[in-house]
Amino acid sequence: MSGVEHSTYYDRRLRQSPALIRARRPYLVKNTVLGLGIVGFTLGVYAYTIHVVGQDEFDDVQVPSEPQPSIQQRVQQLQQQSAALQAPAPIAGKK
Repeated sequence: MSGVEHSTYYDRRLRQSPALIRARRPYLVKNTVLGLGIVGFTLGVYAYTIHVVGQDEFDDVQVPSEPQPSIQQRVQQLQQQSAALQAPAPIAGKK
């Protein structure tokens, strides 16, 4: 063999032996009840959270009236204003 001894709880096809089934039988009901309890608690918390959040009106949240320009847009505006101020004014009468 490959150095691993054959487990007496599984047969050659790796199916549970009758001994393993008998050993696990006392814990089957307890584990099932505990698992259902954990799942029920989780679903209860989820349902309660969705219910409570669904009732919130969000009246206390202030929404800005118009979107603020991004930093890139603001930088471009400032560059355009700066360029307009630095450009020489055209002289009237010269062509």
